[in-house]
Amino acid sequence: MNGFSEIKKILGKKVIENEPMSSHTTLEIGGPARLFVTANAEGELIHFIELAGKYKIPYLVIGEGSDLLVSDKGVSSMVIKIDISGLRTKGKNGLEVFAGENLQDTIDTANKMGFCGMESMAGIPGSIGGAIYGNAGAYGQAISNRIVLVRFLRDGEIKTFKKKGCKFSYRDSIFKIHKDWIILSAEFRFNKGKPEELISKSKEIRQIRAKKYPPEVKCPGSFFKNVLLEKVPARYLKNIPEDKIMFGKIPTGYLMQAVGANGAKKGKVKIAEYHGNLIINLGGGTAKDFIDLAYKYASKVKEKFGITLEPEVQLVGFTNK
Repeated sequence: MNGFSEIKKILGKKVIENEPMSSHTTLEIGGPARLFVTANAEGELIHFIELAGKYKIPYLVIGEGSDLLVSDKGVSSMVIKIDISGLRTKGKNGLEVFAGENLQDTIDTANKMGFCGMESMAGIPGSIGGAIYGNAGAYGQAISNRIVLVRFLRDGEIKTFKKKGCKFSYRDSIFKIHKDWIILSAEFRFNKGKPEELISKSKEIRQIRAKKYPPEVKCPGSFFKNVLLEKVPARYLKNIPEDKIMFGKIPTGYLMQAVGANGAKKGKVKIAEYHGNLIINLGGGTAKDFIDLAYKYASKVKEKFGITLEPEVQLVGFTNK
């Protein structure tokens, strides 16, 4: 009996075989997971990971699946979905938030309490854990700006890192390097503001985002990261209009538009006509078509601007870069 069979025998009805990952991503694309389980408590999460280690099978921990593109072949591992939510106040200006808590719900709570510093991140989909993992941000704010410390699971033990130890950078953290370090919760500290102003700001941001990412659209958000100015070769920088530079970055949507990406289509996958970095599953799209379309225009960006685009979305189950 192999490791997968042993775990299935131990966990019984708690585990699902060949669960389609398309059911667990906002993109609604992705083949089956060999095994799929949901962790509703930290002890349960630790137990699942210990079983994976004992029987030497790979595992993947996910949150709400808002930032995932899973291959059509699926995932030959045990997928563990974190559903550990909740938050509580920490001191006068702080919150402790569990990894499975929804990011928007956290922002709404902070706004109502007059805690400012995340209000411009309103509308970003996903969980707190996923947001920390990818250092999510928007409109000049990033989740790392308000983090005091992060609790995470490493080699079966619960550890903590202060903000510096998390090595946050643009859309990156130490947890992307050490993918087996699993975020459990985080503490945030905020400045004080007026609840009505924070709520109004978040409402304004969500209205802006709704035009770019309508609720009915199946997409993982922006596919590629925006480009830091420091990564643009000097000889190409002169080709970038100054009014396209925002918060020290060049929007990838502009770069993709400049090479004709807007409106391009392959199969049931399409790049939005109004945004070059928004790639949509029209319904029944495949991961292969998604990847092929994205990188067809990424290569054109490389040729025209000398810039190598990096995916912001996590690619799962792909054998080639």
